Amino acid sequence: MSGVEREKTRVKATGEVFTPTPLVEEILDKMNQELFKEPTKTFLDPSCGDGQFLASVLYRKLENGIDFEIALSTIYGVDLMEDNVDLCRERLLYGREDLRHIVERNIICHDFLTYDNSWNGTNKNNDELAFDSLFD
Repeated sequence: MSGVEREKTRVKATGEVFTPTPLVEEILDKMNQELFKEPTKTFLDPSCGDGQFLASVLYRKLENGIDFEIALSTIYGVDLMEDNVDLCRERLLYGREDLRHIVERNIICHDFLTYDNSWNGTNKNNDELAFDSLFD
């Protein structure tokens, strides 16, 4: 999916850039490969797009014998664009609808710089969460 095509007006408005697969692999190859062998090691992409980096991380964890559900539960991503979030979730699921609750919680549509990092399945920032709590 690294060849995602976007309209020029959208690219200009959002600044979206999708990392090509060879570059993703080159970057991940430079990381300590032991990280992909640890079942509970978490990975976060604060601008995940369609999940190019996260899918490659998941694949590497699976290659190292980590159970799919456990590996998937350690993958986190944030993106501003809802369609990118949807693509990323689908990509990470590999058809495993029984695990959708994991990607719904871990892959969210928000501005990473204002997200509260609660990973509780909401797309609310700290101010919105504080405001809502006044009425509970």
